[in-house]
This record gives sequence, C-alpha cells and structure tokens, in this order.
Amino acid sequence: MGYFRQSRNVELSTIYYLETEIAKDWTGITVVKSFTNAYKANLPVIAIYLSNINNDRREIGGTTLLSDYTINIDIFATSDGQRIDLADYITDKLKDCFTYYLHSQTSGNPESLTRSADGTIFVTNYITSTKIDFAENVDKYDLHRHFIQISVRKSES
Repeated sequence: MGYFRQSRNVELSTIYYLETEIAKDWTGITVVKSFTNAYKANLPVIAIYLSNINNDRREIGGTTLLSDYTINIDIFATSDGQRIDLADYITDKLKDCFTYYLHSQTSGNPESLTRSADGTIFVTNYITSTKIDFAENVDKYDLHRHFIQISVRKSES
C-alpha cells in the first residue's frame, strides 16, 4: 500500500468532501482533480486542486510546522445563473469543517483509494470568489467561469 503525505491527503480530502456533497444535491456535475482535466469532461465541471502550501513554525525555536494549504476551485458552468449558484453552494459547504482522511492506494489496484478518517479540515481564509470574464467569442468552457480560492488547515490531533 502506498501512503500519501499530509499535503496530498488535504487535497484528496477536500475533493472527496465537495464531490460527495455536490453529488447529494446536484445532478450532472463532474468534479475533477486538476484544471486540465476540466476541459476533458462534459460541462458543468468543477476542478479542485492544491496550489500552494504555507508552512510556519508553530512556535519560536520549535520544529513543529503549522501548515496552511491553498485550494483552488474552478467552476466551469453552462450558464451564468448556474455559475452563481454553484459558487454560492460551494462557499456555503466550506463554512463547515469536514473530515480529513488518510489515503492509500489499494493493493493490486492503484487507481482505487482506501481512506480512513483522521481529524478535520477547516477553512482559515476565503481568499477570493470571483467571476472570470474572458469577454466574447471564447470556448464554451470559458464562457461561464468562476474561481474560488481558500486556505485550509488540518486540525491538530
């Protein structure tokens, strides 16, 4: 079994949480792990991925790090109304803590992940939530775009 480090687990836990919540309340929305995969999926699609890690020492002279993870969420909607609704929905879902999972690859099937709960993740900062406007005559994927960026942290165990 291949175990993943905390950064990867934060990214995968965030994706899993939003994918699960969206599937409960919406139909026909695809969630992907990377920006480039969004253009390979049918609209509407949401791309969620880790973009930055900020590590600070927890205390002066200590070796324990306090890590904040920047998560990007790109919404590729089919209409402006859907874009607004999805952005609002995602922001609302992120206000609650969600489960941090330890992920590992399943033996014999590396495409399948095994997960076990190991704490919680909470949003420390809503960095931005903005419409991406490319003007007219753009690809259908870029016509109704929205970008959300948040900072999250794993709770101390």
